[in-house]
Amino acid sequence: MYPTSLLPPLFPTLVPLEPFLDESALQQEFRDLPSVPVLWQVQSIDSTNRCLLEWAPQGLPQHFCLVARQQSAGRGRRGRAWISDAEGSLTFSLWWIFDRSLQELSGLPLAVSLGMVEALHSLGMTSVGVKWPNDLWREGRKVAGVLVETTRLSSGQVGAVIGIGLNIALPSSLQDTCVLSLNDLRDEAGQAPARATVLGRLLNTLIPLLESFAQSGFAPFAETWMTHCVHRNQQVTLLHPNQTRSQGECVGLSSLGGLILRDPAGEPHTYHGGELSLRLEAP
Repeated sequence: MYPTSLLPPLFPTLVPLEPFLDESALQQEFRDLPSVPVLWQVQSIDSTNRCLLEWAPQGLPQHFCLVARQQSAGRGRRGRAWISDAEGSLTFSLWWIFDRSLQELSGLPLAVSLGMVEALHSLGMTSVGVKWPNDLWREGRKVAGVLVETTRLSSGQVGAVIGIGLNIALPSSLQDTCVLSLNDLRDEAGQAPARATVLGRLLNTLIPLLESFAQSGFAPFAETWMTHCVHRNQQVTLLHPNQTRSQGECVGLSSLGGLILRDPAGEPHTYHGGELSLRLEAP
């Protein structure tokens, strides 16, 4: 899992390799994968996404995954900070190379969020759903987010850094500092799953999903994504960056992951882009 003979030139000495996850649990999850991810663990880093984007030109291997016990400058959509906890969060980034256009990759965050939901459901957390375009919700509160950042490679291919932040067991003190209402993966008894188990199951699900996405794009996933959508068939208001609004019933997704709203006259309208926020319409 740690091919040190191949990778040292990519890593500055100030980022030591200090595993904090149970490797036996990870290996158990990876046993059926045809291609095991190259996984590195660090105790602390500013941003796993930033580091992979910086290291990409030096030739990161496919399926490379950088997981941090804590991030000091994690990033979310629209430049927001992603707040994490050293003991209660799971933060990592996965590198993937695609032979697809940037437009065709617009549905990638949705495909990833679908894979995350399916992985968590397989661990018994069936109350987790997806919120367009790239969040996971549990019982009306945010439990995870996905940030995909891309770079054009010298080969002409597109490299994608898939950043994931997941709340495993957030302390109440951290939740109180956030503007958004947050949730985590603890059960009714207050027990949280082991981070190694969650990471292993996520990668076990995401790697074959991403291989399928690389071949077929988002279209084959659109219908299944909607079955997990927390706003499916509900009246919603879509907020645009210029503060204008679009209202309608949340009825589906386009083949590229655009949100389809049906207006009061029954006409469908498709919206794309990462600068949109979704809100339930006030009663």
